[in-house]
Amino acid sequence: MFKNKKIAKLAVLSLAALFALTACDEESSEIYSKPSDYNDKIVTIDGSSEDIHHNVLSIIYDAIHEGTLASEVLDSALYSYASSVFGYYNKTTLPEGSEEITLKEAAADARANGGYAIAYKFIKAHKAYWHYNDNNEHIINGQVVKDGEDWTPDQTELDHVTAKWDAVENRIAEAMYAKVSSGSYATKNYYSEKEFLRSLHEDGKDVIYDAAAEEDKFIIPYTVEEGEAFDEIDGYDGQKHIIIHRELYQTSILDAAPVESRYIEDEVIPTVYSDLLVEQYLLDEDVAAVRNSRARKINVIKIEKYSSFTNNADLLVKELVKEIYALPEGTDLLETNADVIEAKSDALFEKYSIIAKGLYSQIQDNDEAKAIVETLHGLASDVYEEKELQGEHFYTNTTYGDLVKDYDKILSADSYALLSNTKYSTFTSSGTRSVKEGFEQQKIDIMQTENITKGWYIQSSTPTLDSNGEINDRLFKLSIANAKIELEDNTSEGYIDLVAADRLHYANGVWAVRDEASAFENKFLCSINGSYFLKFEGKSASDDWKNDIVYDDGSAYYICQVLEAAKDSKLRNTSSTNYAHTRGQEFMDEVIDEIAKIVGDTGNYSTLSRNHWLEKMDIKYHDQVVYDYFKSNYPDLFD
Repeated sequence: MFKNKKIAKLAVLSLAALFALTACDEESSEIYSKPSDYNDKIVTIDGSSEDIHHNVLSIIYDAIHEGTLASEVLDSALYSYASSVFGYYNKTTLPEGSEEITLKEAAADARANGGYAIAYKFIKAHKAYWHYNDNNEHIINGQVVKDGEDWTPDQTELDHVTAKWDAVENRIAEAMYAKVSSGSYATKNYYSEKEFLRSLHEDGKDVIYDAAAEEDKFIIPYTVEEGEAFDEIDGYDGQKHIIIHRELYQTSILDAAPVESRYIEDEVIPTVYSDLLVEQYLLDEDVAAVRNSRARKINVIKIEKYSSFTNNADLLVKELVKEIYALPEGTDLLETNADVIEAKSDALFEKYSIIAKGLYSQIQDNDEAKAIVETLHGLASDVYEEKELQGEHFYTNTTYGDLVKDYDKILSADSYALLSNTKYSTFTSSGTRSVKEGFEQQKIDIMQTENITKGWYIQSSTPTLDSNGEINDRLFKLSIANAKIELEDNTSEGYIDLVAADRLHYANGVWAVRDEASAFENKFLCSINGSYFLKFEGKSASDDWKNDIVYDDGSAYYICQVLEAAKDSKLRNTSSTNYAHTRGQEFMDEVIDEIAKIVGDTGNYSTLSRNHWLEKMDIKYHDQVVYDYFKSNYPDLFD
């Protein structure tokens, strides 16, 4: 028996299914010798009086015989420990016979407007949901809880529970979306859930394959966010689609339902909880890495231009700027609801995205986009000029327009010698498909081209945007967060007070755009109609100062909206200007979760986290292979 030397005692854990290693196939005719300790325990954990499922050396010997790595022991141990830290996800993940309160039950109770007895009991048993001040002291309603003192969780701690549940649910959706988007479950961009289920079923995974709907294949729009995997989305075909039908992978969504599929519990939750441990390590041991990451939530549109004809892009980006500056009607106050602002910017950028690509059918289906194109064509006859070739309508000097022209050249060629070999090969995929099929596939490729970049980023993990790196240089300057918080905190009569960075002013009962740029404006950020945009002085599409929210890297124009700019004071528990005060505790927890997730993927935090949590486990080893694996990979535990 071996034991860690550098160890802190672990509280009693109710663990079952600690190890899920694959045993030897019972039907195998192969025979191998079994040692005398074949039925002895693998590991023991001090303080645990319960039998641990599959905790016998036969599992190790059979697993080694079958080629299973000792790393699976580590993964199983960390998942079990994570369940003790955050609470078991739902009843189907509980050890057999356990009556512990699950995270699902606690979150439901915390939102039930009742007595919260279930949630209170859960919170008291899991310190991950306790609220601490900057001195790492447990506080309730702002007061420090003394050792041995009885206490009742407050609303902040209830919010911690509901925010964690929401985070786990979102992580599940993201993980499932990642599985379908990175696999071979789409043919020519047409996704099939049936194919995804078939692959899992053939791999022996616990899914409900036979009940899968025979839905027609569809293209998942590039604008769909990962967290929308289980939601109903709008397809390019004008129909509603569900990417992943959750009940086929987790039939026990309701605790009372019969367990027919455990795919999410067995294959997804362990990974989610493992990631949460890394993030909890950051919050407990290196919270400064989260607070000082200069996290930004952005929405950026890219409008490509042609070197031989830039008028389309020039006029389109100026039209977009005009729409961004559009004044509120009448004397209505500026929009201050962040969710409304984000939804409006999403719709605005997506509309200009399809115009920039020149996608004729999508433009025709969008009345606002169609009107914009008609307006631009009215300014100059050669801008967004509509033409037709081979029965395909298109707008000149656009990505889609060029595709139609290439398609026409190939079909109109009198001889093979007149064809461009490169273009012909691209359309036919080296002769494996017809020219028509190649045209339709390239049309889909244009539809799926991502010219909008959206989401959270940190200074050490920046987005790929312009070719010069100018946007990132300005985006992650500390002054961005400073300016944004100043604007958010200066409120008057229910709307944002128009201070240095604002482009609009309210005078004599009406809103107006300033005639000229203010000398007091922030150098890097401006506020327009309650939204914040990066400024690029001297790099705009024209000399008009209103266009300095446009960046030109020579090949494309960019507009970068800054939805959130986090700084230390916004993420600090006891700060009077934190997100809990301005947006609510659940929102603050959501932001911290997003930032910690990104930071956790950088550097060596995963290794540091595993060392940290393993030090909290008083593990004794009863197998030389497992002991050697732990000692080789985590030598600090044995100093």
